[in-house]
Amino acid sequence: MYYAPNRAMAQSYGNVDKNSRIAAANAHELVEIMFEQLLLRIDRALKCLERGDMPAMFQSRARASDILNALEESLDFDRGGEIATTLAVVYREASNRLNAAQGAETEPMLRGAREIISEISDAWTQIGRK
Repeated sequence: MYYAPNRAMAQSYGNVDKNSRIAAANAHELVEIMFEQLLLRIDRALKCLERGDMPAMFQSRARASDILNALEESLDFDRGGEIATTLAVVYREASNRLNAAQGAETEPMLRGAREIISEISDAWTQIGRK
């Protein structure tokens, strides 16, 4: 009985925190937030899959795809050179895996996309700490 109101309150606080972080973030931190949200969406898709909630899984997968598209669109190929091109290839591969996450291949494809993005996210975080 108390679960729904508490969950709504927690989500509200989470949104305030996320929005505050976005408002105060520099360009590097914005990309870091996008990676966090992307991994969160993939994780949610996996949890929904485990519960058998396919509509929610597809919704989370679609949100993850939107974030991947935004990351790819933010690449500066003129200044980023080979790194930007490599990231575009990585983002497309992750996107292909998300889009192929159907039927019996749903879980392995979601996990594969998460693994790819997790590696890039970890590297991005390390760059920001230097």
